[in-house]
Amino acid sequence: MNKHPDELNDNKHKEFTLKDFILVYRDKRNSLIKISLIFGVLAAIVVYFIMDPIFLSYGTIKTSGKVVGLNLGVAAPEIGDFGEVLTGTSYTKELAFYDNILNSRRCLEETIIKYNLMEENGYKNMQRAIKDFRENILYTVKDKVSGTMDVGVYDKDPVLAKEMSEFLIRQLDKINIELNLLNAKNQREFIEQRYEQSNEKLISAEDSLKLFQDQYGLSPDVQIRIASDIEIQLEADIESEKIKLELMKKIISPNEDEVKLLEDKINALERRLFSIQNDSDGSSKLQLKGSPDIVLKFVRLKRQVEIQNKILSVLLPLYEQSKIEEKREIPTILVLDQPFVPDEKTKPKRIISILAVMILSAVISYAYFFIRTQLKRIEGISA
Repeated sequence: MNKHPDELNDNKHKEFTLKDFILVYRDKRNSLIKISLIFGVLAAIVVYFIMDPIFLSYGTIKTSGKVVGLNLGVAAPEIGDFGEVLTGTSYTKELAFYDNILNSRRCLEETIIKYNLMEENGYKNMQRAIKDFRENILYTVKDKVSGTMDVGVYDKDPVLAKEMSEFLIRQLDKINIELNLLNAKNQREFIEQRYEQSNEKLISAEDSLKLFQDQYGLSPDVQIRIASDIEIQLEADIESEKIKLELMKKIISPNEDEVKLLEDKINALERRLFSIQNDSDGSSKLQLKGSPDIVLKFVRLKRQVEIQNKILSVLLPLYEQSKIEEKREIPTILVLDQPFVPDEKTKPKRIISILAVMILSAVISYAYFFIRTQLKRIEGISA
């Protein structure tokens, strides 16, 4: 169904066009200027005579690059890369850790209590005081490239801002040292426990090796090699003597003394060879029976002793270093610039604040005039 032409004209008049916006501005321009000037004057009175100027005092710190903890790269060169990972000397990580310390409840609560900020700023409870301190009072800026951080405080009193900045830097160093020493203590306890376990294992391995060597000799592998050489030599001698015996029997009578002596010699050599090949009770230092098992067990026992010695050679310097680190309290940060008493305020930005108030008041006033004008026009058309 087609709409009546009058309805189409009414709808068209109800639509807003750019011309409507311009006309409203042209009609209410003087009013908008007056309103923005009035609010600008009020804003100037507030920022110049009512609002307290806020000062910023800050100091610049740098990580010392010396982390209280174990330097695994020095103690054990074989694990130097691993040690660099554990010590975590990255500027980014250290600065992030410093930022966490400064924003910690422990650090901020001590600052608030020391400078009586609960009463000064009228906080209802400590939680609100800490939240406001983090958001509006504490100032931190990190430079990850150079490893520096600016630590400061906003306050109405420039001298108090300087004192609180110095206190925060001291707190940062104090808490960081305590945490590093606690970490060193935990490392020392862990390494001490591991060192004692390895020492016990070394003693046990040495005792097992000693018992084995008491039974099979100081170096069973060497003795078995010697026994093998003797066995080869004995077999060769026996074969050689048997050949001589056969030749002698063909030349002289078997009942001759020379023949009997040669036979006795061959029998003695065979008994010696038999004892080397079949000795199982360990009565002989030269034996071949069970040789692979003996050598294998000896190698395993010897290897176990070497492993535990190697572990102790790594743990011992770490253990000694951990005991030193646990007792050492060294500064963990370097103060490049001490906090200062600021000469100029940081906020509020007066000119910017006044201009912002004037622009905002003009926009709100224009929106009010525009809406009122359009409502009147719509009511007139409807009537």
